Amino acid sequence: MDPRERADALLARARARGAFVVTPDDATSPMDAANTQQIPRSAIDRIDHGEDPDTTAVVPSSVIDSVQGSLEKPDTRVGMTPVRPDSREEEVGGLIPTTTQTTGRSDLSRRLEGF
Repeated sequence: MDPRERADALLARARARGAFVVTPDDATSPMDAANTQQIPRSAIDRIDHGEDPDTTAVVPSSVIDSVQGSLEKPDTRVGMTPVRPDSREEEVGGLIPTTTQTTGRSDLSRRLEGF
């Protein structure tokens, strides 16, 4: 049996199971599942030819420079004192606390394997 015949047989078995099984023949694209909303051409023409305050404007660089030139430039130094790292190590006497390492497996899987 060649691969295409095997694929056809597999799809036929899937279709025979019931309507809940999705095959390429009955799959619906999400784009086709709902009606598409269309914007009327008159609304587009009104936007293209009318005065829209939200349209993108090209601003010359001279205007940008004149506005930014009036702003005060921030100082490169922040003026905060650097934090000194704590170089002193603290000695711990007596017992040192330890932690148990987990194997990454749950208790249930370990019990099922007999550990």
